[in-house]
Formats: sequence, C-alpha cells, structure tokens
Amino acid sequence: MKSKIFSLAILLLFACKTKNEPAELPILSYNYIDGKKKLYKVDDYKFINQDGDIITSSSTEGKVHTMNFFFTSCPSICPPMRIKQLEIADTFSEEKEFRQYSISIDYIKDTLEQLQYYSKIHNINSRQWQILRASSEEQLQGIANTLKTNFKPNEDGTDFYHSSYVALIDKEQYIRGFYNILLDEEVALLKQDIKRLLN
Repeated sequence: MKSKIFSLAILLLFACKTKNEPAELPILSYNYIDGKKKLYKVDDYKFINQDGDIITSSSTEGKVHTMNFFFTSCPSICPPMRIKQLEIADTFSEEKEFRQYSISIDYIKDTLEQLQYYSKIHNINSRQWQILRASSEEQLQGIANTLKTNFKPNEDGTDFYHSSYVALIDKEQYIRGFYNILLDEEVALLKQDIKRLLN
C-alpha cells in the first residue's frame, strides 16, 4: 500500500512539474512540399545596414534575432513599433548574442544616407538593432515569403501596408515565433522567449 501511495505521489509530482514547465517553442519556418512538412532556415539574404556593412546569414548565425519590416517615412504603425523595439534593445543591451533586424520596404527612398539619419535621430545603436536596405523589390518579396509576411504600397503612394509582427529566429536560423510588437502582452512574451532561446 505504501508503495502504491509513493508511486502515485511521484506521478503527481512529475505531472505538476511538466504542467508548470513552459512548452518548447515550435519551429515555424516550414512549408508543405508534396504533402510533407519541410523545415527551412532563414539563411538566404543580403542587405546593407545603416553602417554600410553587408548583412548576410553568416552575420546572424549563432545569434538569437528578430526580423520585421518598416520604412523610415512611415506615418502609421512604425513610430509605435520603434518605441517598443527601442525598449527591447534596452532590455538586451548587454546581450552579445541578440540582435534586432528591421528591413525597409521602401528601398528607393531609404538610401544608406537616410538610414544613417534615421538611426541618428532615434538613437538606434547598430550593435543592438540594425536597420537594413534591400536592393530590389524581388529581394524584398523573397524575404517576405521567408518570414511568412507581406507588404504592398497603398494606392495613393503615400504609405505601405505592412505587418506589425516581428519574427523571432533562433541561433540555428529557424523561426520560433511571431509577435505583434504593438501589444504590450506580446512584447512581454517576446522578451520571455528571447531569454529562453538565449539560455
């Protein structure tokens, strides 16, 4: 009888521990090909950052990082997104294995000089947060497909539609989550998941 009670206690303890432990973050970078789930890495891109440096997958390999779209003249969601990303940069300011990467969808107007100016007036430190310039719309569409998002210019040409979500990518370059950066609870969850991937 004592043995049965002890075994039941062990099972309950294990069940409670399992329930309280956070589930492992899923890998979300996959496509179905011929009915089979195929994982892929976010490792096929080439951009220029605000310092004029070339950023490729070798730059991000081994680092937990986020990626999202923005553009410097955005009058709508980009300013509040920037505030949240500056907050994230501050939270992880001492973490050498974390970066944020924001890709401009207005590659024509967002020249290297414009990215430098934008970084300066908003105190964006490239050691923590890099803003990137593409060279063509095809390149942007490619990374949009990889990040499972999209963008398009508004009909009047004054703005672009783009998502307020950021993708969280692990050290092996798999997407592990999507977070609406405009929602405080999602920012809190993003910070928590960044820490989990760093550990």
